[in-house]
Amino acid sequence: MKKFYTFLFMAAVAAVAMAQGFVSDGTGTVYTFNALSQIEGTGVTLQDDGSYLVAEDFTISEGDVLKLENNDVIKMANNVRIYINGDADFAPADTALVTRDAEESKPKGFWMLGDNGNANLKNVTFEYVGVTFGGINSSLHADNCTFTLYNGKMNSSGALGFNASCDGNIVENCYFIENTLNAIGNGATNPIGIIIRNCMFWHNTTDNRNKPQINLTVGGDYDVIITDNQVIGGQFTLSGGIALSNMMGLAHSGTNIIQNNYIADNRYGITTIGSVDAYILNNTIIDNCYETNPNNGGSCISIYDSSSSSNIYIEGNWMEGGFWGITVPTGAPNINLGKVEDPEADDYNPGNNTFVNNGNGGALYDLFNNGTATIYAQGNTWNVAEQTEEAIEEVIYHQVDDPSKGLVIFMPAKSPDTGVEEVEAAQQHDNLYYNLMGIPTETPANGIYIHNGKKVLVK
Repeated sequence: MKKFYTFLFMAAVAAVAMAQGFVSDGTGTVYTFNALSQIEGTGVTLQDDGSYLVAEDFTISEGDVLKLENNDVIKMANNVRIYINGDADFAPADTALVTRDAEESKPKGFWMLGDNGNANLKNVTFEYVGVTFGGINSSLHADNCTFTLYNGKMNSSGALGFNASCDGNIVENCYFIENTLNAIGNGATNPIGIIIRNCMFWHNTTDNRNKPQINLTVGGDYDVIITDNQVIGGQFTLSGGIALSNMMGLAHSGTNIIQNNYIADNRYGITTIGSVDAYILNNTIIDNCYETNPNNGGSCISIYDSSSSSNIYIEGNWMEGGFWGITVPTGAPNINLGKVEDPEADDYNPGNNTFVNNGNGGALYDLFNNGTATIYAQGNTWNVAEQTEEAIEEVIYHQVDDPSKGLVIFMPAKSPDTGVEEVEAAQQHDNLYYNLMGIPTETPANGIYIHNGKKVLVK
């Protein structure tokens, strides 16, 4: 598999080499924090409350393992970073907590960049600290973990950041809550392979920077799958929902899928930037309009590609309450929003996208084609009372409005009868409320949709 190397990665290796403090001998030893507290010079001490204070950086060498035990509480001092070039066995049976040692402390967290070191993270809460991962033959699996209040001290990629290209990464059943930067990200020159599924992203990028909650570079033969997640913004004016980008023009042959996610209250919902091939399927994208200037954001879906080499397939999405439904700011990407003429054709797409109340400045904009390519957009339900050509023309901007722009082919639209059924189904889902533990409740205040059609309450 083709790999990508970066100056950033080489700098990271150099940083590990220069790390001060205890360095394990690389003989296959499994180190617990209890064991480290009994080794002189590690900077790890057992506290009276049973927690472990990490006062200095230390390094776990390739071949060795750092292990979190059940009910461990690890408190990291200001600026402390733990280097793991071997494996991270962070999978206690029930729970473990990694946090700061004092309110004024800003620990950096875990730097896991060993070429042959894997990370298994399960049932762990990372509070005020980040995890940075990436190695040539390494992969990370995070399950039922919480990443919250990351202070941004270690990297700008996110609470869970990837600093080198690697494949086989899985993040599932996790919570990313109120981190100062984005939740998950990687660098512009190091694409990764990753599956992100069944996770909650809640009010991340609290510093209100231009960083979406999920911010991934795609490229090479790496696959990126983002499915069945909730991506709920804090109504921040600079932070979007999900972004896939290829700003360096990397060669790419992998499969990128954004599917079955609920995305709400961000600056924008989904965006692709640069040469990106992606399937955007069956997402519910609502009220992603917290950009202060509609000319700079507020789209449910935005496809930005000045290289005109993207291939984007869009089917079955519910898009509501944005400044724009779908925007194509520039270029001539190949966008298939619905192509129903030949069900046997390779590019057949039934459409099934629904647009509801997307607009700004007193006008409705379901699809704004500011690029030059022809876009097929058949089989969709548009935000008009009757699905006629004349009516739909009013909510689409394209060659008819400006001869220099690409044409949108939108007829036939979806059958009105089918559209009514979809609206009724959505209203039924709206009546199901659950708390974060999945327990039904009758209180509908502050509800948000969960990926399976239920509503979740977050107080």
